[in-house]
Amino acid sequence: MRKPTVILMCEPLFFDVKYEGNIYMKDLPIVDIENTFLQWTSLKQKYSKLGYEIKTIPAVKGLTDIVFTANQSFPFLKKNNQKCVILSKMRNDQRKEEVKYFKELYESEGYDIFELSSNIDYFESMGDALIDYENDRIFGGYGFRTQEKVYDEIEKITEMEVIRLKLISNKFYHLDTCLSILNKDEAIMCESGFDRESVDKIYSSFRKIYNISEKDNMEGFLCNCHCPDGQNIIVQKNNSPVFKELEKNYIVHETETSEFMKSGGSVFCMKMMLW
Repeated sequence: MRKPTVILMCEPLFFDVKYEGNIYMKDLPIVDIENTFLQWTSLKQKYSKLGYEIKTIPAVKGLTDIVFTANQSFPFLKKNNQKCVILSKMRNDQRKEEVKYFKELYESEGYDIFELSSNIDYFESMGDALIDYENDRIFGGYGFRTQEKVYDEIEKITEMEVIRLKLISNKFYHLDTCLSILNKDEAIMCESGFDRESVDKIYSSFRKIYNISEKDNMEGFLCNCHCPDGQNIIVQKNNSPVFKELEKNYIVHETETSEFMKSGGSVFCMKMMLW
């Protein structure tokens, strides 16, 4: 599958922490609104400087988490290059309404739209389902925000293999918080997010794995980094020796997402890649 060239983001006009949707939102940390806009704009500029076209979806009052555009949809290409998308079924009630706005966007962009059957209660798309574009496969996380059985439908719709991975720690409730695909041969992982069988699957799927400690991952959301082109990695600012090692073979672009981390998300959560 050819890689996407468009980055979809949502300006944080109404971003805030108003409910406890994960452990990072506990006690409802106060959000610095001015700093939020500075961080979001900086991330947007990093993608733009890498040559990506930036699209935005309008923010919606009352939908505080719509800024995390990785969660509401699962875009992919059919083998004939037709643009397609599977719509999410969000687990938390506070986010369910977000999906309809993404459906409207995809309708305007000419995507074929797929909706999951009534047999599926929740699926949070690119938060849990990561496409390995070069190998035409999907890594599918399940356990907290996505049901394992959804991947039977996704395999049929996408005609791609799904490698199913069980998440076991509420510290890493989405797959994109403990696994990041760098390219067809390499990935970044925090092992404590998975059961043993899933860890073994990941090791057998890549030539090299860069391991992030649980402490570093919780403090810096380092597995929520994003490598859109197999060469450049955008990641929360950190002092991890793993990213010093990665600098030998990748261009690492550090950014600041601390305001968004208060809601449990960082770089990967704040964007969606489209065609």
